[in-house]
Amino acid sequence: MEYLYQFFFFTAEALLVGLFIITLFQLRNKFGIATLYISLGVFQHMQSTLASFLYFELLPGFFVSPGSAVLFTAGLFAILLIYIKEDAEESRNLVYGLIFANITLSLFTLLIGAHVAGTPPPVVADVPLEFFIYQPRVLFLGTIVLVLDVFLVILSYEYLGRYIKQLFIRIYSTMAFVLIFDSILFISLAFYEHPQYLSILQASLIGKLLVSALYSLLLYVFLKFETQRSLFNERSGHDFKDMFTFLTYRQKYEQLREKALRDPLTGLYNRGYLNEYLPQEIAMATRACRPMALLMIDIDHFKLVNDTHGHQAGDKILEFVALVMTKTARDMDVVCRYGGEEFTIILPETNKNKAKAFGGRLQENLVMLFPQFIHELPCIVTLTIGVCIVPDEASNMNDALAYADKRLYNGKLSGRNCVVVDDDTSADPNKKTIDAH
Repeated sequence: MEYLYQFFFFTAEALLVGLFIITLFQLRNKFGIATLYISLGVFQHMQSTLASFLYFELLPGFFVSPGSAVLFTAGLFAILLIYIKEDAEESRNLVYGLIFANITLSLFTLLIGAHVAGTPPPVVADVPLEFFIYQPRVLFLGTIVLVLDVFLVILSYEYLGRYIKQLFIRIYSTMAFVLIFDSILFISLAFYEHPQYLSILQASLIGKLLVSALYSLLLYVFLKFETQRSLFNERSGHDFKDMFTFLTYRQKYEQLREKALRDPLTGLYNRGYLNEYLPQEIAMATRACRPMALLMIDIDHFKLVNDTHGHQAGDKILEFVALVMTKTARDMDVVCRYGGEEFTIILPETNKNKAKAFGGRLQENLVMLFPQFIHELPCIVTLTIGVCIVPDEASNMNDALAYADKRLYNGKLSGRNCVVVDDDTSADPNKKTIDAH
């Protein structure tokens, strides 16, 4: 019963901390991500303090500290959460904050230790001097290992994603691998001369792996069932009503910026947004070794439509094409008006075959939806599409646009109304998808 009692409290502590981290993360759009970072900094201090003196017998002969098992593992849980939902740069900002907090705390504790060493015992009561020597050492070594842990979390998660498709197993495998690495390295550095070295290592591994299973389950449930419109989601258009009734200058700036990045006719993102967003997506695809497709799309014979039916008719066609693109695209895809009658679509997690299939669906949807707008459109609309796959064919924005534009031009030469996925121009013009492979 004693072990069940200890296990219950470890589980309750991990649940409390995990739910607290997720809650602060969910509220980041309202209160900022700094609240989560500050809380994790406090956890870092509590972790090292509790690990200095507080241990419970979780299993026969295995003593585990809630500082290392619950709070340290919570740090990796938060890093992985931020990386998956935000990006590597935001994870880096978190780690920088924890590193500087640990360094400052280590130096301050050493200084306090020197102060205590020169103070008469009655003044310092029962505080052991060893605490002020041991804790800075733990913090310093923990800081070094933390930097390595962050790199391993990101690299492991991306690498395992190639082979493990089940999200929970991928998350737990990532945390387990990093925690095993961390425990072996940290305990070897901190306790290499301790007579109970192996027992300490085993207890650390058991505690952290058990707690990481719970954190992995929490993260899996959060990612799987997270509602797209939360109470404080800044994209929902409903601001939380508190004492700050009026828009701040920052909010006004963001609204104006959003408006400036939209094409006023179609409502799609414009070229300015493309120039800002596309390099980030290319960098992410290159870093993760995952394909991303860039589609360059042109409305066939659009100049003839303007010359024959007028620019208002041309605007109707642009609006119709933008509507069909938006309906065809997934939530993760980004549709932009490149300029004139040209559009671009960014398709994350999309290889050549999937990009070809997407282009085919786009053309089919044009045909399918045309009868609904037949009274507004002067003629049948067709598209020519050029495709570039990142990072296989290009590693930067200029090259990706050049590849896609070249294939778009090849499609024009081949008779239009087609999807061109390579550089072969000898295909049958009546064939809607051109692919030499």
